[in-house]
Amino acid sequence: MEDQVSCMNILKSNPKFMHAKNIRQLTAAFLEMAINKGIEGQNFLKGLAQTTNSPAITQCANFDYDGVVGSFRSALGELKEDPLTASYDAKVAGDGPETCDRGLASEHIVNPQIIALNKQILLLSKIAFLLTDKL
Repeated sequence: MEDQVSCMNILKSNPKFMHAKNIRQLTAAFLEMAINKGIEGQNFLKGLAQTTNSPAITQCANFDYDGVVGSFRSALGELKEDPLTASYDAKVAGDGPETCDRGLASEHIVNPQIIALNKQILLLSKIAFLLTDKL
């Protein structure tokens, strides 16, 4: 239920979503937003990594979120030519936050901002997968 409410809030937050003429346009607009959220998240993590000496946060910023952004970009690039690959890429974008969470847990780091970021990116990955899977 929480994911449904969050999903609706995300979809209402961007006028591009409401003006999409078809599922492909909606999916492209959603992936563009997901890329931007991934970049914002990565920038936040990079800033945090500079102020801490945490290998886990550095890994999240420089490796895990590279994968997030790269996977969302790849999904967007494959929309027209290869929807199956786009769907796969959208799904694996969620691997970054999961790996980041495991790294933080191994260092016993509990940071509510990172937890919220990872949760948000995981939800974006789920929604992107569901959208691309409909193409």
